[in-house]
Amino acid sequence: MAQLVEHRSPKPEVGGSSPSWPARIRIMVANKLEVETSKNKNDLVKWILAGVIFAGSILAFYFLDHYPLVYRVLGLVGITLIDFLIVFNTEKIKSLRVFTHDARVELKKVIWSTKAEVIQTTVIVFIVVIIMSVLLWLLDKLLGAGIKFLLA
Repeated sequence: MAQLVEHRSPKPEVGGSSPSWPARIRIMVANKLEVETSKNKNDLVKWILAGVIFAGSILAFYFLDHYPLVYRVLGLVGITLIDFLIVFNTEKIKSLRVFTHDARVELKKVIWSTKAEVIQTTVIVFIVVIIMSVLLWLLDKLLGAGIKFLLA
C-alpha cells in the first residue's frame, strides 16, 4: 500500500507545492503596487500641473489681448513646450517611448514578403474567393429549388 506523502521543496524560495509560494507572490505584488501607486501619484501631479499650465496659458492668451498677437503666440508656444517637457517625463509616456522603440526593433526583425510572393498570394486569394462564391451560389440555387419543390 502506497502512502500519500506531501512532498515539499527543500528550498522554500523555489516554490512549487510549498505554502510559502503564494505568500511570496502576494508580497511581490503588494510591493509592486506600492511602487506603482507612488509613481501614479507623481504622474498624477505632473498631469494636473501640465493641465493647469496649459489652461493658464490659454486664458493668458485671451486675457492679455492688449499685447501684440506675435508676443501672445510666442508665449503660448513657449509655455506649451514647457508643458510637453512636463508630460514627457511621466511614467506613462516613458513606457510608451519604450514600447515604440521595442516595436521598431521588432519591425526590423520582420522578413517582409517579396513583390512576387504578394502577387502570388493575392491571385490565390482571388481564385479561392471566386470558387467559394460559385459553390455558395450553386448551394443557394439547389436549396431554393428544393424549397420550391417542397412547397409546390
